[in-house]
Amino acid sequence: MYSMIVVDDEREIRKGFCQYFPWSDIGFNIVGDFSTAQEADEYLQHHAVDVVVTDIKMIGMSGLELIEAEYKRNRGSSFVVVSGYRNFEYARQAMRFGVQHYLLKPVRWSQIQKEFTTLHQELDQKQQVPEKENRTPESRERDEENDTIRRIKEYVHRHYEDVSLESVAAELKMNPDYLSTFFHNKTGTKFSTYLMSARMKEAARLLSKTSLQIQAVAQRVGYATANSFARTFRQYFDVSPKQYRLKGDDDE
Repeated sequence: MYSMIVVDDEREIRKGFCQYFPWSDIGFNIVGDFSTAQEADEYLQHHAVDVVVTDIKMIGMSGLELIEAEYKRNRGSSFVVVSGYRNFEYARQAMRFGVQHYLLKPVRWSQIQKEFTTLHQELDQKQQVPEKENRTPESRERDEENDTIRRIKEYVHRHYEDVSLESVAAELKMNPDYLSTFFHNKTGTKFSTYLMSARMKEAARLLSKTSLQIQAVAQRVGYATANSFARTFRQYFDVSPKQYRLKGDDDE
């Protein structure tokens, strides 16, 4: 059972979150709930917890400031942001402290169950490899970010036919806007640009290494029509798919 505190200045939301979800069924125990980040910070100075769930905008100390303070204590706590604000800057700041779980209000029960089931699995993995927790905060953050980017790219390369920002976000249990911002900040490339590039490279491989018709290649890499595929392919490689295939045959 993993310990957890909840911080939100809206009493109804805080109490509802704490009381109306069967936390013990998915392995969590709420050991405290607080209406201000200051109260939560005072508690955390004397008690180590596995998970901190917090709103962002509150009177006085913000949720981000609370996360930063606990992150710097280097106790290995995991953080979940539950906010009513769809703000890229908030997401960017949260990422600096290793936040990978960001839920937008109002949160459905199904979202809570999926998010915290994933979090429970992550905590289990941490316990299985305790030596990793001896890393510096900077090293731990970098490794977590690299692992998330790796998982995003792996998903893209497994699902050329129907991949989208939303499908990747659903797979990784991340908010789509948050994932988009995270990917751009960490790779310097927009997710849409990376996806198009990955599809074009796979298409080039299929044209060179298989005898699939161009329409079939287009479908394999997620294009509904050969025309839209050919247009994008020409923009990317400066030749048509047919010319690319013929050039490959000539090279052989």
